[in-house]
Amino acid sequence: MPDKESYGFMAGRNINGYFTYHLFINFAFWLSIYAVFFMDRGLDFSALLLLYVVVNGFQTLMELPSGMLADKWGRKPVMMLGALMQASGYLLIAFGDSMYWYIPGMSLAGIAHAFTSGSDSAFIYDSLVAAKREEEFKKIEGRAYMFSLIGWGAGGLLGGWIAMQNLALPYILSAMTSLMAMFIIGTCVEPPRVQLHMTARAFIHNAWIMLRDNRRVRGIIIFSSILYGLLLACHKFSQPYLLSAGIALEVFGVIYFVWLIGAALSSNFSERIEQLLGRKTIFYLMPVLAGGAIIYLGVRQDIFGAFIALLYQFSWGALRPQMNHVINDEVASTMRATILSVAGFGSSIIYIITAPLIGEFADLYGFDNALLLLGMAILTLGLIAAHYFLFSEKPD
Repeated sequence: MPDKESYGFMAGRNINGYFTYHLFINFAFWLSIYAVFFMDRGLDFSALLLLYVVVNGFQTLMELPSGMLADKWGRKPVMMLGALMQASGYLLIAFGDSMYWYIPGMSLAGIAHAFTSGSDSAFIYDSLVAAKREEEFKKIEGRAYMFSLIGWGAGGLLGGWIAMQNLALPYILSAMTSLMAMFIIGTCVEPPRVQLHMTARAFIHNAWIMLRDNRRVRGIIIFSSILYGLLLACHKFSQPYLLSAGIALEVFGVIYFVWLIGAALSSNFSERIEQLLGRKTIFYLMPVLAGGAIIYLGVRQDIFGAFIALLYQFSWGALRPQMNHVINDEVASTMRATILSVAGFGSSIIYIITAPLIGEFADLYGFDNALLLLGMAILTLGLIAAHYFLFSEKPD
């Protein structure tokens, strides 16, 4: 453990490592070709949807245990283990030739997502607290998420060209960058934190008490779960939308890149936008822009919709730094990663419930009407949840 004089150096080292980790762990070279890859390997749509369920199911199951492990073992070991599992999962997919390989590969990817979310935010917040720089968290978290989105966007853009040589190459390259992320976070310093020695049952009980009694944390978890869960369901319609708008498949990677850069900029400047518009405005604006944009996509399928979609990328990018700041600010380090994992668990549950229902609705009434329904749900439920959260910030 570093002494007090070295905390400032530790925080600076961890911040740089945190940014680089987010970039490399999210180099999703497979983003723009994953459906093509699996269909080329002989999978039909039912099998493809099953793999989506596997990823989100295992992520949901491991959200809370991963947060508890990060609070018990340390943030850095859990982040490193998540990166290793992600690399292993991608390699199983790349070299597999049947569902017997793809299901374990997607399972590892889902578990990895749980291990690398929540623990990462607690890691950097604890580092800043030790250096007495916690007021910088929202700016740093926004910038880190910007690097995540740049990784997704750049990976997806390059992956389309790489896949022209070999469809498995994007997964192999993503495995390599995941291993690089593991080594990068390994060079960082585990930040100091208070540890409670208790049983898992007692730990869960204490976390439940905190959620029950803290309206502000409960409010932000409800708001983020609704917005993230429904936006995740919307993303599944992005490729069918682009096809129906008459956009060539070769351009998909470029469009994904532009969308993710838009979300990255929103994340990076989230704090400045809040200072400019005010706290209430930014929270009410997120569901309005996201819901309104998706309603437009349901009404019209044209190339202009690809630009309108940038509006909901604003909400996607701005939400994470806002949410994580509230939780890190309110929750003690003893269970910080656990509560952050509860937020991830909530959005996964919303997605798992919504995705099959909205998929069936799309099969019956068309994906355009499904987008209309999702847009209205984000607009109405998001505004209600935003009001509940903002009301929870008022003193009792």
